[in-house]
Amino acid sequence: MDSVQPLLPPELERAIFEMAAGLHPDAIPNMLLVAARVHEWIEPLRYRTFILTDPASSCPRLRVLQRAIESKPAQFIRDNVWHLFVEPNYPQDTLNTFIPFCTGVRSLVIFEPHTQMLSQLETARPQRLATPIEFFGHTEESMPINLTLPMFSSLTHLDVFEPILAISPSWSSLAFLAALTHLAFLGTSYDVGVALLGMCHKLQVILSMRGGRSTDEWPMLSVSVDADDWEHRFVGMVLTTESYVSDWEAGLRGESDFWARADAFVTMRRRGEIEPKSRYWIEDKDRI
Repeated sequence: MDSVQPLLPPELERAIFEMAAGLHPDAIPNMLLVAARVHEWIEPLRYRTFILTDPASSCPRLRVLQRAIESKPAQFIRDNVWHLFVEPNYPQDTLNTFIPFCTGVRSLVIFEPHTQMLSQLETARPQRLATPIEFFGHTEESMPINLTLPMFSSLTHLDVFEPILAISPSWSSLAFLAALTHLAFLGTSYDVGVALLGMCHKLQVILSMRGGRSTDEWPMLSVSVDADDWEHRFVGMVLTTESYVSDWEAGLRGESDFWARADAFVTMRRRGEIEPKSRYWIEDKDRI
C-alpha cells in the first residue's frame, strides 16, 4: 500500500539519520534533501564542529560558518556550534567575524587568540579549552591570570600551550577551577606538576606535553613512587602538532584521545603495570 508516511517510528528514524550524520558528516548536505523532517533533525549537526584552517587558503568550513552567522538567528549559532578548532595564522579581523557569535562553544582550540576574546566569549561556558597564555590577557607586564571569571567555571580540561617552569602567582587561581579534572602544559617538569597536583586537589591528570617523537628528554625519577601514591597522576606524553587535531576529533567521537590515554596510563601505574616504576611518561610499548 502506498503511503507518504515513514515506515519506521519517527524516534528510530531520527536516531538512524543522526547516527549516519555523525559517522559520515560529508553526507549531511545530501541528507538535508531527503525530507523536511530529516532536514529539521540533521541541519543542526552540520554546525556542531568546525576545524578552521588559514583563511588565506579559502577554508570552505569558514565560509559555511560565516554564511550561517549572516542568515540564521543568533540563537541558532549559539545553540548548535559546539566545537571549534582554529588552526594557526588567523588574523584578528577574521576571528572577529565568528568568535563573538559562538558563545555556546563546548570545546575550543585556538592557537593565536587576541585579548578581546575574553569579552567576546564572556557568556560562554566551555568544558574544554586549549590555548596559549595570551588568551587570558596575560603578558609578563600584566596582572596575574584571572581564572575566577564565570567563563572558566565549567572547565574540565585545560591545555595551555606554554611551559610552566615554577609555581608563580600567575597560576594561583588554578585552584579556583572547581570543575577542572585534566590539565596540560608544554614541557612542565615533574616537580612543578606534583606541586600543581597538591594545589588542585580535584585534578585526575596533569600532562606534560612535548613535540617531536622522542621521550629521551624526560629524566627518570630517583625514587620510585608507591602504586597508590596520588603523584601517579602526573603523565608525560609526546604529541606532534600533526596529531593534535586528529586526537581532538577522536575525542569528540568518543574515541581515545590524548586525555583518555593519560587516564589509561595513570590506571596502569596504579596497578603496577609500568616498568620501571619511576617512569611517568607514555611509551609505544604501553599500547595505549
